[in-house]
Amino acid sequence: MRKTSLIALLPAVALFSHAAFAAKPSFNCAKAEHEVETLICKDAELAKLDVSLTNLYNTLLKNTPASSKRGLQAEQSGWVKGRNDCWKSGDQRACVKAEYESRIKELKDR
Repeated sequence: MRKTSLIALLPAVALFSHAAFAAKPSFNCAKAEHEVETLICKDAELAKLDVSLTNLYNTLLKNTPASSKRGLQAEQSGWVKGRNDCWKSGDQRACVKAEYESRIKELKDR
């Protein structure tokens, strides 16, 4: 391949490289076990929502009395299962986004 051809490819390589690293949710994408988790790993906006929710949840959990922590943890676990049910939706991305936005609002309202 000629040197000029390689130089011409650099912008495209940079664009794809950036896209691959743009989405960084709160969980390890290499260990994604569910279709919805894989979707979140590939989508920067969903990854950002995931990080926002995780930070909010962890702050809330830290400031929750010990007697109520298990309830909050169970509620969050149930929410994750509900979010993962978005794989059944005709528009998975819209479903996941709505789930995150709803949960973030719910936690902020506490």
